[in-house]
Amino acid sequence: MKNYYKLMLRKSLILMILLLGVVFAASTAIIWKLNLDLWYGIGVSVIIVGIQFLLAPWIIDIIYSVKYDDLKLIEESIGHEVLEFIEKTCKDMNISKPRIGIINDGNPNAFTYGHFPKDARLVVTTGLISVLDKEELKAVIAHEIGHIKHYDFITMTIVSLIPMILYQIYIRTKNNKSNGTYLVGLGAYAVYILSGFFVLSFSRIREYYADSFSKKLMGSGEKLKSALIKIAYGTASREENEEPRVSAMAFTNNVQNDALLFTTYKLDMKDKINKTLMRWDVKNIWGKWYEINSTHPLTAKRIMALTGEKIDDSKLSIEDIKRFSFDVFINLLPWIFAATILFFAQTENILKCGIFDVLIDNLISNPLYISFIGVCILIKYYYCYSNGHKEYKVLDLLSREDASPIKGVPAILKGKIIGRGIPGLFCSEDLVIDDDTGIMFIDYRQPLRILEFLFGVFKAEEIMEKDVKVIGWYKRGIRPYFVCRYIIEDGKKIRSFNFILKQILGYVFIAAGIIIAFIF
Repeated sequence: MKNYYKLMLRKSLILMILLLGVVFAASTAIIWKLNLDLWYGIGVSVIIVGIQFLLAPWIIDIIYSVKYDDLKLIEESIGHEVLEFIEKTCKDMNISKPRIGIINDGNPNAFTYGHFPKDARLVVTTGLISVLDKEELKAVIAHEIGHIKHYDFITMTIVSLIPMILYQIYIRTKNNKSNGTYLVGLGAYAVYILSGFFVLSFSRIREYYADSFSKKLMGSGEKLKSALIKIAYGTASREENEEPRVSAMAFTNNVQNDALLFTTYKLDMKDKINKTLMRWDVKNIWGKWYEINSTHPLTAKRIMALTGEKIDDSKLSIEDIKRFSFDVFINLLPWIFAATILFFAQTENILKCGIFDVLIDNLISNPLYISFIGVCILIKYYYCYSNGHKEYKVLDLLSREDASPIKGVPAILKGKIIGRGIPGLFCSEDLVIDDDTGIMFIDYRQPLRILEFLFGVFKAEEIMEKDVKVIGWYKRGIRPYFVCRYIIEDGKKIRSFNFILKQILGYVFIAAGIIIAFIF
């Protein structure tokens, strides 16, 4: 019964977070409709961000199941040497020692949060403790202490206000076409779009500063480098018959989870593999695109900043540009066809009726266009999610320089589910698999978010620490990941219907166009 109430509390908190977003949207609409002064909008933005800032640490404490109070558990898990390192570092930096927490999850991760340095929390997962040696763990913790020292909690909160305020200026002025106010609104909207990238860029800069802080404390960036490779690229491999660094019973009374701690991780430090992994980040055009849309720099760039390493053969080739261009073309193919229809439409009709109405009119008057859109959808589907699945090891997939977020590599992975995609989050539907050569993020998708939520809440826990076979496609964005089609555990198949519906949608469009053209 206690766990049930805990689950309900977590659901309530998630709903509260969503509600804050709805409140902001509704407030903006009311301010615009009632033609209220701009300062009302700015005030609402400040209040919403302020509430989020005040409540966020408390919400994270509950949602992520962080264990703070068991001091014996924390000392046995992290180790006396590392705890002394934290104590000494905070004393030397003249900041309060953060509250140390543990999340029982095999996904290696660490993060810090709070309001100010005085009430900061520093959290590590059991997976991180198992993956890293003591010096690597110190380097990662030093990085997190860097965020605390640099007041990144409050800094990022203030910076996040900028896009919200610019949006309020746009909403307040977009319909006022007198005295140049309309132009101010358009300018505010353009800057609003750009400000989102500014916030992301600012966040990436904070990460570099935290890396530099860790390097200064540790004397070099080598330990943080090896930790980053293990965490970001998933190149940690399990080696059997090694003594675990911590007691399994220190973490959990659940027998299913004890198996994780009977082995430890060791990184395969072959330079060839490291450079192959890093080369994708600095060479592939997709890497550059994902970085500007991310809060974190690409791992290879962080390593290069830490160690001064250079990557050979990092220049773009004609083949790289062709592959990227074709990926983009296929990904946008249905939209390109729709744009082509509009291109041949009369300009005055578009200006008079609008893009959407003109497109619908053309589809109705030329029903076979609907079929052609269906063909485009199917071309994109079969390009992105091709057949021919064969078994791979994680390390083999990680070493592929042709990986892309568009064209998936059809593959089968066999291994053990060791954690959730978001460590400690009770409703996280994504998983992490370990196949003894490395770990891989499993992206579980369904057509409706509610189905993913239900899987995360009720089903994901059942396959933790179970041997599974995952069939799907390997892709690579800001980090490597595996798009799941099936998860097979003990003969039982868990299916993702997302891809079937995409397929069906393409055939429905083709059939609808033909039926309308030749029957009606």
